[in-house]
Amino acid sequence: MMLVITVLNLALHHTGSSGAVPITWYFMLVFLWFVVSIPLTFAGGYFAIKMPIKDHPVKTNQIPRHIPPPPLAADPWLLFFAAGILPFGTVFIELYFAMTSLWMGYFYYLFGFVLLIGTLTMIINAELSVLCTSFHRGGSVALYVAIYAFGFLLCSLTSLSGFMPVLIYLCYMTVIIFGFYLSMATVGVLSSYIFVRAIFGAIKAE
Repeated sequence: MMLVITVLNLALHHTGSSGAVPITWYFMLVFLWFVVSIPLTFAGGYFAIKMPIKDHPVKTNQIPRHIPPPPLAADPWLLFFAAGILPFGTVFIELYFAMTSLWMGYFYYLFGFVLLIGTLTMIINAELSVLCTSFHRGGSVALYVAIYAFGFLLCSLTSLSGFMPVLIYLCYMTVIIFGFYLSMATVGVLSSYIFVRAIFGAIKAE
Protein backbone atom coordinates (compact mmCIF):
# COMPACT_ATOMS: atom_id res chain seq x y z
CA MET A 1 0.00 0.00 0.00
CA MET A 2 2.80 2.41 0.87
CA LEU A 3 4.52 1.52 -2.39
CA VAL A 4 1.38 2.36 -4.38
CA ILE A 5 0.92 5.65 -2.53
CA THR A 6 4.59 6.55 -3.04
CA VAL A 7 4.59 5.83 -6.77
CA LEU A 8 1.27 7.60 -7.27
CA ASN A 9 2.37 10.63 -5.26
CA LEU A 10 5.64 10.91 -7.20
CA ALA A 11 3.73 10.78 -10.48
CA LEU A 12 1.31 13.49 -9.29
CA HIS A 13 4.19 15.70 -8.13
CA HIS A 14 5.88 15.23 -11.50
CA THR A 15 2.80 16.44 -13.37
CA GLY A 16 2.26 19.34 -10.95
CA SER A 17 -1.18 18.15 -9.88
CA SER A 18 -2.86 19.67 -6.82
CA GLY A 19 -4.07 16.19 -5.84
CA ALA A 20 -0.60 15.17 -4.67
CA VAL A 21 -0.11 14.59 -0.95
CA PRO A 22 2.06 17.36 0.59
CA ILE A 23 5.54 16.24 1.46
CA THR A 24 4.99 16.84 5.20
CA TRP A 25 1.84 14.71 5.21
CA TYR A 26 3.63 12.00 3.28
CA PHE A 27 6.44 11.78 5.83
CA MET A 28 3.86 11.77 8.61
CA LEU A 29 2.33 8.67 6.99
CA VAL A 30 5.76 7.07 6.72
CA PHE A 31 6.44 7.96 10.37
CA LEU A 32 3.15 6.37 11.46
CA TRP A 33 3.98 3.30 9.37
CA PHE A 34 7.34 2.75 11.10
CA VAL A 35 6.28 3.83 14.60
CA VAL A 36 2.84 2.21 14.81
CA SER A 37 2.38 -0.51 12.18
CA ILE A 38 5.76 -2.23 12.27
CA PRO A 39 6.05 -2.43 16.10
CA LEU A 40 2.49 -3.79 16.29
CA THR A 41 3.42 -6.42 13.70
CA PHE A 42 6.41 -7.59 15.72
CA ALA A 43 4.40 -7.47 18.96
CA GLY A 44 1.66 -9.59 17.41
CA GLY A 45 4.24 -12.09 16.17
CA TYR A 46 5.86 -12.25 19.61
CA PHE A 47 2.59 -12.95 21.42
CA ALA A 48 1.57 -15.45 18.72
CA ILE A 49 4.77 -17.43 19.27
CA LYS A 50 4.15 -17.52 23.03
CA MET A 51 0.62 -18.86 22.62
CA PRO A 52 0.18 -22.64 22.93
CA ILE A 53 -0.59 -24.55 19.76
CA LYS A 54 -4.10 -25.98 19.75
CA ASP A 55 -4.33 -29.75 19.66
CA HIS A 56 -6.25 -31.48 16.93
CA PRO A 57 -9.62 -32.82 18.10
CA VAL A 58 -8.82 -36.32 16.75
CA LYS A 59 -5.66 -38.31 16.21
CA THR A 60 -4.45 -38.69 12.66
CA ASN A 61 -3.10 -41.88 11.21
CA GLN A 62 0.65 -41.83 10.73
CA ILE A 63 0.45 -44.12 7.69
CA PRO A 64 -0.11 -42.07 4.54
CA ARG A 65 -3.01 -43.20 2.40
CA HIS A 66 -3.53 -42.94 -1.30
CA ILE A 67 -5.67 -39.98 -2.29
CA PRO A 68 -7.48 -40.54 -5.58
CA PRO A 69 -7.36 -37.77 -8.17
CA PRO A 70 -10.30 -35.38 -7.86
CA PRO A 71 -13.01 -35.34 -10.52
CA LEU A 72 -13.37 -32.46 -12.93
CA ALA A 73 -16.03 -30.83 -10.76
CA ALA A 74 -13.49 -30.62 -7.91
CA ASP A 75 -10.72 -29.09 -10.00
CA PRO A 76 -9.01 -26.36 -7.89
CA TRP A 77 -9.13 -23.74 -10.67
CA LEU A 78 -12.78 -24.47 -11.41
CA LEU A 79 -13.64 -24.16 -7.72
CA PHE A 80 -11.66 -20.92 -7.50
CA PHE A 81 -13.65 -19.28 -10.28
CA ALA A 82 -16.97 -20.74 -9.13
CA ALA A 83 -16.62 -19.85 -5.45
CA GLY A 84 -16.77 -16.10 -6.04
CA ILE A 85 -19.92 -16.02 -8.18
CA LEU A 86 -22.51 -16.15 -5.40
CA PRO A 87 -20.84 -13.57 -3.10
CA PHE A 88 -20.36 -11.25 -6.07
CA GLY A 89 -24.01 -11.65 -7.03
CA THR A 90 -24.89 -10.44 -3.54
CA VAL A 91 -22.89 -7.19 -3.83
CA PHE A 92 -23.39 -6.62 -7.56
CA ILE A 93 -26.18 -4.03 -7.39
CA GLU A 94 -24.82 -2.27 -4.32
CA LEU A 95 -21.37 -2.14 -5.89
CA TYR A 96 -22.67 0.13 -8.64
CA PHE A 97 -23.97 2.72 -6.17
CA ALA A 98 -20.75 2.53 -4.14
CA MET A 99 -18.62 3.06 -7.25
CA THR A 100 -20.71 6.00 -8.50
CA SER A 101 -20.52 7.59 -5.06
CA LEU A 102 -16.77 7.08 -4.87
CA TRP A 103 -15.77 8.11 -8.39
CA MET A 104 -18.65 10.20 -9.78
CA GLY A 105 -19.56 12.29 -6.74
CA TYR A 106 -23.08 10.93 -6.26
CA PHE A 107 -24.62 11.17 -2.79
CA TYR A 108 -24.86 7.87 -0.99
CA TYR A 109 -27.12 7.32 2.00
CA LEU A 110 -28.00 3.59 2.12
CA PHE A 111 -25.52 2.74 4.86
CA GLY A 112 -27.88 0.39 6.69
CA PHE A 113 -28.45 -1.51 3.46
CA VAL A 114 -24.68 -1.73 2.95
CA LEU A 115 -24.32 -3.26 6.42
CA LEU A 116 -26.99 -5.82 5.56
CA ILE A 117 -25.40 -6.66 2.19
CA GLY A 118 -21.93 -6.90 3.75
CA THR A 119 -23.17 -9.25 6.46
CA LEU A 120 -24.99 -11.40 3.91
CA THR A 121 -21.88 -11.52 1.71
CA MET A 122 -19.73 -12.72 4.62
CA ILE A 123 -22.31 -15.39 5.53
CA ILE A 124 -22.47 -16.69 1.94
CA ASN A 125 -18.69 -16.61 1.67
CA ALA A 126 -18.36 -18.55 4.94
CA GLU A 127 -20.85 -21.19 3.79
CA LEU A 128 -19.05 -21.64 0.48
CA SER A 129 -15.66 -21.80 2.19
CA VAL A 130 -16.86 -24.69 4.33
CA LEU A 131 -17.35 -26.66 1.11
CA CYS A 132 -14.31 -25.26 -0.72
CA THR A 133 -11.60 -25.11 1.94
CA SER A 134 -9.01 -22.64 0.70
CA PHE A 135 -7.75 -19.16 1.48
CA HIS A 136 -7.76 -18.16 -2.19
CA ARG A 137 -11.24 -19.50 -2.88
CA GLY A 138 -12.62 -17.42 -0.05
CA GLY A 139 -11.13 -14.32 -1.65
CA SER A 140 -12.04 -15.24 -5.22
CA VAL A 141 -14.95 -12.78 -5.13
CA ALA A 142 -12.31 -10.03 -5.40
CA LEU A 143 -11.52 -11.27 -8.93
CA TYR A 144 -15.06 -10.48 -10.05
CA VAL A 145 -14.94 -7.12 -8.28
CA ALA A 146 -11.75 -6.35 -10.24
CA ILE A 147 -13.44 -7.29 -13.51
CA TYR A 148 -16.40 -5.10 -12.56
CA ALA A 149 -14.08 -2.20 -11.71
CA PHE A 150 -12.39 -2.47 -15.10
CA GLY A 151 -15.77 -2.55 -16.85
CA PHE A 152 -16.89 0.46 -14.79
CA LEU A 153 -13.83 2.34 -16.02
CA LEU A 154 -14.62 1.57 -19.66
CA CYS A 155 -18.39 2.10 -19.55
CA SER A 156 -19.16 4.67 -16.83
CA LEU A 157 -16.00 6.75 -16.45
CA THR A 158 -15.80 7.80 -20.07
CA SER A 159 -15.02 11.37 -18.98
CA LEU A 160 -11.59 10.28 -17.73
CA SER A 161 -8.98 11.38 -20.24
CA GLY A 162 -5.23 11.18 -20.01
CA PHE A 163 -2.83 8.84 -18.35
CA MET A 164 -2.84 10.21 -14.80
CA PRO A 165 -6.61 9.98 -14.05
CA VAL A 166 -6.67 6.38 -15.25
CA LEU A 167 -3.53 5.60 -13.24
CA ILE A 168 -5.09 7.10 -10.09
CA TYR A 169 -8.24 5.05 -10.60
CA LEU A 170 -6.35 1.81 -11.17
CA CYS A 171 -3.99 2.34 -8.23
CA TYR A 172 -6.72 3.10 -5.71
CA MET A 173 -8.96 0.31 -6.96
CA THR A 174 -6.04 -2.11 -6.73
CA VAL A 175 -5.59 -1.22 -3.05
CA ILE A 176 -9.34 -1.52 -2.38
CA ILE A 177 -9.66 -4.85 -4.20
CA PHE A 178 -6.60 -6.31 -2.49
CA GLY A 179 -8.00 -5.32 0.91
CA PHE A 180 -11.35 -6.86 -0.04
CA TYR A 181 -9.57 -10.04 -1.14
CA LEU A 182 -7.71 -10.35 2.16
CA SER A 183 -10.82 -9.71 4.25
CA MET A 184 -13.03 -12.19 2.37
CA ALA A 185 -10.26 -14.81 2.30
CA THR A 186 -9.79 -14.41 6.06
CA VAL A 187 -13.52 -14.88 6.64
CA GLY A 188 -13.46 -17.99 4.46
CA VAL A 189 -10.48 -19.70 6.01
CA LEU A 190 -11.58 -18.95 9.60
CA SER A 191 -15.11 -20.24 9.01
CA SER A 192 -13.73 -23.39 7.37
CA TYR A 193 -11.27 -23.93 10.23
CA ILE A 194 -13.96 -23.51 12.90
CA PHE A 195 -16.33 -25.84 11.03
CA VAL A 196 -13.71 -28.58 10.55
CA ARG A 197 -12.68 -28.45 14.21
CA ALA A 198 -16.33 -28.59 15.29
CA ILE A 199 -17.26 -31.64 13.23
CA PHE A 200 -14.10 -33.56 14.10
CA GLY A 201 -14.43 -32.58 17.74
CA ALA A 202 -17.88 -34.18 17.78
CA ILE A 203 -16.39 -37.54 16.74
CA LYS A 204 -15.91 -39.87 19.70
CA ALA A 205 -12.84 -41.88 18.76
CA GLU A 206 -11.40 -44.46 21.10
